[in-house]
Amino acid sequence: MLIEEELFLDDYVLRRKKFIYDHRVHHSYVFVAGNQLYTVIVGSLADELTFNRIGYQMPAGVPFPVNGMAEVYFDVFDGMENLADFRHVNFEGLGGAVVLQTVSLALIAHFEKFNIGGFAFQAASGGVVDIGRRTTLEETYDYMLGLKSEPRYNERTGLPKKAPRSLIPEELHSYKTVTEGRACYVVLQ
Repeated sequence: MLIEEELFLDDYVLRRKKFIYDHRVHHSYVFVAGNQLYTVIVGSLADELTFNRIGYQMPAGVPFPVNGMAEVYFDVFDGMENLADFRHVNFEGLGGAVVLQTVSLALIAHFEKFNIGGFAFQAASGGVVDIGRRTTLEETYDYMLGLKSEPRYNERTGLPKKAPRSLIPEELHSYKTVTEGRACYVVLQ
């Protein structure tokens, strides 16, 4: 895969690389957290046909954005040959919050630079993906996107936990569609 452009984004402490894959422009945002290298890949979804072909659906009554969308993938980065092999990532302490906040910064950087209409991404639901997690991946994304705000409680003490904070700006709106084995998310202006 040929990297067409690579630059360091000082304002975000991220490295952005541009490449073409599957006839679509992609940008990879690479960062380090807790001695681990991560990448957020943002692939262009210029039209609704491509969006639907991949398996996404727009929320009822909401048109596909004129300026297109982007599909988001996030994973530990250990080389381009393993990029499609998404794995469960274990975090110690507050590591997960740091990583998710940096992923959010990468998406904001992309949004500001390319003026897209929104993002789409999927979370595997249930089964193997949730083994070893105290909170399911789907529930984590629901809280992160402001789709869920129910109180949570510490399993050991029974005391209430601090309410999770949505990681997206107020001007963006999140939607979720659940299909067999996955939750699909759309975040729009």
